Amino acid sequence: MPCRNAVSGEEVRRHFESRARQDYVGQQQAGDFVRSALESYIGLTPRATCKDWVLHFTGPSGSGKTFLAEIIASAAFDEWEDEMYSTAQLGAGISSCAGLGVAGLMFGPLAGAIGCATGAMMAYTATDAATHVFPSLSYFRSTKPFPGQCGVLQHKFSRGSDLAEVEAFEYAAAQELLRDPKAVFILDDIGRLSDGAAYEHLGRLLCGVGGNSVPAFRTEKENPELIPAPRALFILTSDLVLGESGAGGGECGAGSFEPGSFEQMLGAVRTQSSQFWAARKQLTPDWWEDLPIVPFRELCHDEITDAVKKYLQRQCDNAGKRLDSEMDRRYVYSLTGSVVHKWIGSVKHGPASLSILENYAGETAERNSLDGGRQGAWVIQDFHHSVMKPAFSRLMLADKHGGTLLSRGGHKRHTSFMNTTTLTYTAEVCLRVTRADAGSLPTVHFEVMKHRCE
Repeated sequence: MPCRNAVSGEEVRRHFESRARQDYVGQQQAGDFVRSALESYIGLTPRATCKDWVLHFTGPSGSGKTFLAEIIASAAFDEWEDEMYSTAQLGAGISSCAGLGVAGLMFGPLAGAIGCATGAMMAYTATDAATHVFPSLSYFRSTKPFPGQCGVLQHKFSRGSDLAEVEAFEYAAAQELLRDPKAVFILDDIGRLSDGAAYEHLGRLLCGVGGNSVPAFRTEKENPELIPAPRALFILTSDLVLGESGAGGGECGAGSFEPGSFEQMLGAVRTQSSQFWAARKQLTPDWWEDLPIVPFRELCHDEITDAVKKYLQRQCDNAGKRLDSEMDRRYVYSLTGSVVHKWIGSVKHGPASLSILENYAGETAERNSLDGGRQGAWVIQDFHHSVMKPAFSRLMLADKHGGTLLSRGGHKRHTSFMNTTTLTYTAEVCLRVTRADAGSLPTVHFEVMKHRCE
């Protein structure tokens, strides 16, 4: 059964264009390659050769390759999953037990116990029947960030990965194809594979036997089932460095998007690709040469600043989605009275937080001595994993008094004539970035807004 979060047809392209405009910075030269691949992916153009279902992004680390792949994958598969209400039947059983139990007590303790048991049994039966007829009573959509959503598989190769690692990807890919044949696969850092056998097998997986046939994936090594992938999309990334400034002749600013500059980038890619295989004393695989390699350049200073602004706003939006999911998770359905939790606030950041993160990203990128230049996107990604993700994990933790971020902001209570109680939380939340000194890593915490966000 296809993933329920799969986006249909033309909506994939619209989702991609919208998300790219909102969140992506730089690398306009990659747009035409992506749009062509998406047209083939959604069936607007026929698929004839390997280049119709494989994209290869290459350039300096931190130039936005994996993030663009994430945008493509999330355009095809929304970042949510169905989550079951864990307390639905329990709430119904307790309420019905209490209701019929009290009625039974009028005829004695034994009748009260029988009434409670009967009420609970009736509630479970009725709830099961209702949730089969109305699935929305038992499931809600909770946030499932990339790459965890159904239909998407990201595989990162580590340095020295061999044939066994490629086979591990193959088996995992087969399972994802069984979930949805239009799955999107991101293979990061394919340049880290260590030997010719690994590259040969990867090429056979991506381009099929003979180079341009439908790829097929084994489910396991022993007695495998072959799962074809005629409708899937594969996105590869590699960290080939495009010469001085990581731009292969393309400078920051409007000139970097002129046709002549783009041709320089393509020439730098071809040169670096030849050097890559010569250093390994291997012939360039046919499948590698047949694929169009999409060049990425180093981000400019202004682009890094713009990327930080978009990143921080995106994290505010993501925090809001998680808080909404937490409200849904607390919903209790009962035949005698339900409890609904709702939050009507928002998550914002202030100018001071933006300035701190901009300065940190700019300073870190400028002094970055890693191969490939400033690697601005890598700086942001490292901050995300080291600081932002731990802050998100604490977003709804209770304090020693049992209070949470939203409950500390107060709530309104309303009970309808159908005995549905709605708790409406009104807190406005600030995402605050602080930094002890110029040489330290910033910290992030969420707090209830008092007057304005700093």
